[in-house]
Amino acid sequence: MFWVLISLKPISFKMNKAFEKFKQYVAPFGLNEADFTTLVQFCEFVSFPKGAELMKAGYKQNHIFFVSKGIIRNFVLSNEGQIRTYGFRMENMLVTGYAIHNYHNEFRAVVNIECLEDCEMVKIPISALRFMQSNSKDAHKVARFIAEAHIMDLVGFIIDNDTKTVLERYENLENTFPNIHQRLPQHIIASYLRVTPVHLSNIKKHRKS
Repeated sequence: MFWVLISLKPISFKMNKAFEKFKQYVAPFGLNEADFTTLVQFCEFVSFPKGAELMKAGYKQNHIFFVSKGIIRNFVLSNEGQIRTYGFRMENMLVTGYAIHNYHNEFRAVVNIECLEDCEMVKIPISALRFMQSNSKDAHKVARFIAEAHIMDLVGFIIDNDTKTVLERYENLENTFPNIHQRLPQHIIASYLRVTPVHLSNIKKHRKS
């Protein structure tokens, strides 16, 4: 793992609210203070405007992100050029989307990821996670969870789409992402639910009646 060591460069950072939120996020994994301090030495605070693209499907991906403020979505483009939304991320959630490394020892994004609002995030190098995974028992749990998170999300989406009604998926979306209907345009939510905006409008009217 020596190549990981020489590829990492500490980044000067200020422990702002974004890092404090990230610290609270990883706390349940039992990450001790020393390991957290080591990890964030390689992270940085970043901000992106609405519409910014964090990852592009098929392209090399070296980082993941922790959302301190804002909301993003994972999506792919169909053969017809239509956007197919696969998931959302908002405050206190991780933004991942890379695939298992290939024979070139590179990570490639499997989905496109874009900001749907102005966003503030902690940028986390994948190499830092791999280093922590190899050098800390507690950090290993965090790195493994992060590596598996996006896979479980995609699998969950596929299973829910095949086994639950549109109304059930609508209600799950509301429970997972409070106030999402006030923050996003209806056509984006409809894309996630695989319905038309008109159908989504009817669902919302039905629930209010």
